[in-house]
Amino acid sequence: MTKLRWMAAACATTFLLASSLPAAPPGNRIITWGENTPEWNRILHVGAVRLGCSDAPASCADAAQKLARSQGVDKAFVAILLKAGQTPAYASQYSQLSQNHPMMYEVGFDDFVGQAERQKMPMAAMSAMLVDIARQLKAVNPKLLLGITVYEDELRSSSFPLAELDQQFRGSVDFVHLYPHYRQEAQSFGDSVALARKIFPAARIIAGVYAYDRRDYLPCAHGGQVPCTNAEELTLFEQSFKERLSMLGNSGVDWLEFYPGSFGGEAQWPLWKQSHICRQDRVQECVENTKAMREVVRKTFSP
Repeated sequence: MTKLRWMAAACATTFLLASSLPAAPPGNRIITWGENTPEWNRILHVGAVRLGCSDAPASCADAAQKLARSQGVDKAFVAILLKAGQTPAYASQYSQLSQNHPMMYEVGFDDFVGQAERQKMPMAAMSAMLVDIARQLKAVNPKLLLGITVYEDELRSSSFPLAELDQQFRGSVDFVHLYPHYRQEAQSFGDSVALARKIFPAARIIAGVYAYDRRDYLPCAHGGQVPCTNAEELTLFEQSFKERLSMLGNSGVDWLEFYPGSFGGEAQWPLWKQSHICRQDRVQECVENTKAMREVVRKTFSP
């Protein structure tokens, strides 16, 4: 497809999506990674927060409770590390801790495939461990939910075929946090949602949105080497965000999740200090692009 035809198609898609967008996110179904300013929490109608924690379960449970309270929400999604020999025991502790940490709504794994591959375990052994983790997580509190982050291209990958995981584990996943890897997506989000629900039949979908400049992090398209231009970065973000928002509340999409948070504090996001996230000579540009994306969000939620 030529660039001119791609731009025309993107514009047409954006027009169609805009006509079906809700005036505001329904039912406070917005998750952000980390905290935001109070003004932004009102604009976004934030209903939950998500955080990563590599500490012992008691520390992570306390951190989740504290973050949720600071943001005025009653749900925290906690992403923990997947480690053979440690995580099943930790899952049992999380189940117990959730009894007196009622804001801890989900415990699960960010970058699920990447973490699983780093264990270097045969698929059968990995499945057995995951089944044990799921069982331990709900042993004391069956209402504590299990979630995993999956990138859309991983649904179709042969290097770690998700459909070959034990059916018992796949059926125990309550939420799939479904994120794109690249700005220029190969499949529609609707197609990816359908495939994710086929692989994880009991799971509800959390639509992931990258609301920050990723030009230095990955090329624009899978298999490419060229980063997006600034214009492509912003246009593709808007298209991706509005496609996901249009599906919120239907098609099995229960939540919309923004990574990162820091809405209203974009310049202070600590990961700008890492050059693989943003080249140090581009930090100001990264911040400005990120603010431009958030302005799209603001205008969409506050027309």
